[in-house]
Amino acid sequence: MRILFLARRYPPCMGGIEIHSYQLCERLRRQTPVRLVALRRQSLLHLAWFLPWCLWVGFWAVLLRRVEVVYFADGVAGALAPLLRPFARARFAVTIYGLELTYKNAVARWLMGAGYRACDQVAVISEQTRALTLQATLPPAQLTLIYPGIEPLVLGKERCGQLRAAFEQQHGLCFGRDRVLLSFGRQVPRKGLAAFLKEGMPLLEPDIKLLIGGRGPELERLQRLREERGLQDRVFILGPVEEEVLAMLRQSADLFLMPNIHLPDNMEGFGIAPLECMYTGLPVVAFAVDALEESLRQGARLVSPGDYPAFAAQIHHYYKLSAQERDQWRLDCRQYARSAYSWDRMAAQYLALFRAGN
Repeated sequence: MRILFLARRYPPCMGGIEIHSYQLCERLRRQTPVRLVALRRQSLLHLAWFLPWCLWVGFWAVLLRRVEVVYFADGVAGALAPLLRPFARARFAVTIYGLELTYKNAVARWLMGAGYRACDQVAVISEQTRALTLQATLPPAQLTLIYPGIEPLVLGKERCGQLRAAFEQQHGLCFGRDRVLLSFGRQVPRKGLAAFLKEGMPLLEPDIKLLIGGRGPELERLQRLREERGLQDRVFILGPVEEEVLAMLRQSADLFLMPNIHLPDNMEGFGIAPLECMYTGLPVVAFAVDALEESLRQGARLVSPGDYPAFAAQIHHYYKLSAQERDQWRLDCRQYARSAYSWDRMAAQYLALFRAGN
């Protein structure tokens, strides 16, 4: 079975969709021929040439019957499906993450809706995404729920220690002595960190520090709030973080925070970052927003959305636990993330989906 894999979000850019696309592509390649056409740049301006290029490659691939499956790695790429459908005998499949269904732009939503309705199979990554997709008049039989996998980089003790020492020297803190929280991801408004700096940090004991990593449009606002609120000694805005350094932070911090806020036009479709932390044994405190309530259903501590006093109380509760109780929480996190989410299982489910009807 030959697959044309069209991905408009792919490493070296980092984010949940990029990780999902990369892991799926690599595992499919172990079992069947895959031709990857991927956009490896962050700016949306590159879509002006990338989508026409995908259309060109896709047109000849289906016209000359070089592939049996065309896979659109998200709803934006899937908007090309109606243009290719008249020329194709290949099966079309697309993954919907949820954001595609909540864009403000009505034209974009219409184009993507036409795209996934032109596909033979539609994979969704959570029950919440399934519910939103059903509201968009897609037949239930056309939908398949396939959870993403989780398998982040885990460093050996020596390498982790080297990176930890360099990071501590650079930033003037000490893991294990200082109380250090971590939040990492694409810094967009729905991640809720701007609101947390205003509403949550003042509720925390003054020696608790917060590391914020990842690129995104909110970084400038977070920097400004950090200075306005006098948090320079407590909040560290790291920006983009190399993969090994991020792995070290997951293995060294005390807690991972996910203080998301609900935005009708920008939902959290799943939440890979907190699950990657749980995989390494880093406990998570999160607001029960969007699909986080589903993906973090075990192991994490979920708080009612917007209840910052309760959120802060969960953080303080962690530091009051005994060493044995903390170890048990970490073990619960590891067991849940590693048993519930597997990239190999995900790839097998996609292969079965692609073969359906062939």
